[in-house]
Amino acid sequence: MQQLQLWLLRIPDSNEDDQRRGRIIIVLALLMSGLALLSIPLVFAVTPQLAFTLLLINVTGVLVYTIVIVLCRTGWVQAGGLLFIITVTTLTMTILFLAERDDPTRYATPFFLVFTILITGMILPPAWTWFALFLNTTGLLAGWWTTGQLLFFKQPEGTLQIAALFLQVGSALFTFVGGSVTNAALREARRLREEARQSANQLAALNATLEAQVAQRTAALQQALRDLEQRAAEQARLLAENEQQRQVIRELSVPVLPVRTTTLVMPLIGALDTARLADMQRQALAQIEHTGARELLIDVTGVPVIDTQVAKGVIQLVEAARLMGTHVTLVGIRPEVAQTLVTLGIDLRGIRTFSTLQAALNSEKR
Repeated sequence: MQQLQLWLLRIPDSNEDDQRRGRIIIVLALLMSGLALLSIPLVFAVTPQLAFTLLLINVTGVLVYTIVIVLCRTGWVQAGGLLFIITVTTLTMTILFLAERDDPTRYATPFFLVFTILITGMILPPAWTWFALFLNTTGLLAGWWTTGQLLFFKQPEGTLQIAALFLQVGSALFTFVGGSVTNAALREARRLREEARQSANQLAALNATLEAQVAQRTAALQQALRDLEQRAAEQARLLAENEQQRQVIRELSVPVLPVRTTTLVMPLIGALDTARLADMQRQALAQIEHTGARELLIDVTGVPVIDTQVAKGVIQLVEAARLMGTHVTLVGIRPEVAQTLVTLGIDLRGIRTFSTLQAALNSEKR
C-alpha cells in the first residue's frame, strides 16, 4: 500500500513547487472521485427525478479527475490543475441550471464556488487565482442571466447575489496574498536549504583535509597569539598615554594662570558639569597651595549658564580657598546670568564680583 502511494504521488518534474502542487492535485482528485462515487446512492434516494443527470455528472467528474491524475503523473502539473479547477467550477455551476426557480440551492450555489478559488491557491501559482475569480464571476453572471436570476435590484435575492460576488473577490484577494507569502517563504526556505547543503559540502571538503592542516593552523595560531600579546601591550601603552593626555586636557579645560605674584586667574569657558566643577576645584586648590596666592579671580564670562549646581560648586571653592587664606573674586557675570542667579535665590553676598577681568585687576592695584 505504501509503495502504491509513493508511486501514485511521484511527479516527474525537477521543480519542487510543481512536485508539491502535483501531489496536492492528485490527492484532491482522488477525494473528489471518492465523493462523487459515494454520492451516487444519495442522489437516487434524495432527488430521483434528477438521478440520471446527476449520475452522468458524477461519472463525468470521475473520468475528468482520472485524466487530471494522469496529467500530473506525466509531469503536466499546471495543465492538470487548470483542468481540475475548470471541472469543479463547471460541475458546481450546473446546479444553477438544474435547480428549480424557487429552490434555495440556486442562491446557495455561488457561495460554494469560493472553494474553487481556495483550491486554486493550493494547486496553482498565485496569479492563477484571478483566473479562477474570472471563471467564477463570468459563470455566475452567465448562469443568472440565462436562467432569469439576474436580480441585483430585487430583495433579498439581489443582496445574496451581490454578497456572493463580494465573497468571490475577497476570497481571491486573500488567497492571492496568502499564496504569494507562502511562495516567498518556500523560496527562502529552498535558498537556505541550498546554502546549508553547500555549507555541508564545504565542511566535508574541509574535514577531508583537516588532519594535514592541523600543524599549519597550530603554528599560525601560536603566531597570532604572539601578535595579539604584542598588540595588547601596545594597546596598554596607548591607553596609558591616552589617560595622560586626558589628564592634560582636563587641566587645560580649567586653567589656572598666574597674573601676579599673589594673584591667579581661572578663565572658564563652556558649560560646567559635575566633572568639570570637580576639576575646577582640584586645579584651583592645587595652584593655590603651589603658588601661595592670596587672590583668585574666577572669570565666568565664557560660561553660558550658571545654575544652582554651578553656583554651589563655586561657593564650595570660595569656602575652601578662604580656609587656605585666599580671597576669591567672581568676574564676568552677564546680565542674564545675574538675573538667573537672583531668580534661583542663590546668595553670593560673601563673594566679590566684577563685571570684567580688567576691572578686578585694577581694583587690586588700588
